[in-house]
Amino acid sequence: MALKDIPSLLVAVKTLVSDKITESSSYEGESEYEASVAQPSPAQLASPKPASVQLGNDDSTRVSVHCWETAKAQPTAKGMAHTLLLGLFSIDVLLKSNLTGGVNKVNPSAKRRQPLDPKKLKALLEAVVQQHPGAKIPDIRTAINKRICELRHQEKKKTMDS
Repeated sequence: MALKDIPSLLVAVKTLVSDKITESSSYEGESEYEASVAQPSPAQLASPKPASVQLGNDDSTRVSVHCWETAKAQPTAKGMAHTLLLGLFSIDVLLKSNLTGGVNKVNPSAKRRQPLDPKKLKALLEAVVQQHPGAKIPDIRTAINKRICELRHQEKKKTMDS
C-alpha cells in the first residue's frame, strides 16, 4: 500500500463511521443521551487522540471506546459498574478514596478518605441504569464500594508479600 493512499482511506473510514453514527442514533425513541453515550461524536472521530465515549452530559466524563464496549458487554449491572469505575478513575485515586468520603466504619478515628468525583460517579450510575434498567442505584453504589475495598486489600497484600 502506498503512503499517498492513507489520507483518502482515512476520509473514507470517517465517512463510513459518521454514516453509521447517524443511522444508529436516528432510531425512533432514542434519546440524545443514549446516542451520545453509545457513540463517539464526529469531532472525536476527527481528532488524532484515542477515541473516547462521553458518559452523561459532562464533556469531561469520558472513557475509552474499548472500556465502553467492554462495560456494555458485561452481563450484570455490577460488572458494568466495575469496568466503568476502572475506566473513569485511576487505581491511585481509588486506593485513596471511597464512594462518599465518609467516616471509616471499622475505625472511626482513621483519616477520612476522599470522595469519588460526584460528576463522574453520577455519569457512571446513569450509564449503568441506562444499560441495565432493572438495576438499583443503591446496589450499584455498594458494588462500587466493595470493588474499591477489594483493590485496597489487593494492594495491601501485594505490599506485604514484597
